[in-house]
Amino acid sequence: MITKFSDRLYADLNRNLNVLVLEEDQLIKRLEKSIHVCLKYLRKLKDYCKLNDPVTPAEEIVFFKHIKPKFKSQLIFYQSLLNIEIRKPIGDGKVVSDYFANEIKILYHFFESNLSFYQYVRTQATYLDEYYFVRGNYDVHLDPDQCVIDFDPTFSTTHDHKLAQVLASELMQEHLEQSIQKISQKDAIMQLDSEFRDFDWKQTKCALIELIYSWHATEAFGKKNLKSIVKFIEKSFNISLGNFYDTYDWLCGRPSPTVYIDEMKEAFLLRVRKKLK
Repeated sequence: MITKFSDRLYADLNRNLNVLVLEEDQLIKRLEKSIHVCLKYLRKLKDYCKLNDPVTPAEEIVFFKHIKPKFKSQLIFYQSLLNIEIRKPIGDGKVVSDYFANEIKILYHFFESNLSFYQYVRTQATYLDEYYFVRGNYDVHLDPDQCVIDFDPTFSTTHDHKLAQVLASELMQEHLEQSIQKISQKDAIMQLDSEFRDFDWKQTKCALIELIYSWHATEAFGKKNLKSIVKFIEKSFNISLGNFYDTYDWLCGRPSPTVYIDEMKEAFLLRVRKKLK
């Protein structure tokens, strides 16, 4: 029961996070709102867990190894990303790229400091699950999380928080590496031809998504699938559109699904009328 509930709850969490990507263009504000969304859904999970408490060790392992860390890792990721963005230096591409590279080194240090547990997680081992992910166990030789004494004992084990940190660190490493790659690609384009500078997308992400769905529906790029078109547009316009497939229902649910396309049509017709005069 708790697995089905948590799957639905996690899907709702990701949909809410994706809506923020579409609605909030200011990165710092979006990250702040994302943190509050993650907290909201983690509390929902905790409330459900109190009413449907795992009974057997096997149920506890499922919850504290496979369910709770997914939610907690999102909170850790967005909080860490907010801290990184707030401290990000102002400067050219190399300055920012070096800053992100240093943050990756910090992540490597975390992985090295928790190497045995990280290897345990990466190899999908299970032989220590009853020590790591069952409540009430505290083995000093298994490097338990020192913060566990401050946690809610009914909602924590010695290693579920550390597993969430591992998952969040992997997300952060991927994010930082992609950010460095985008900077490198942008710098390469700027060196190639000055005419290609500052071609980042300036309208809203919602506007671009409307266009992408329209291009896909009219086969503007032939038989290319939606995911390929999204990747091409993201690279071309130096933008990230988040979890793209969750946006379709959101677009359809708006009073007008084609806000930007309608605006474009009016702007084009106005230009035509001016020319005809």
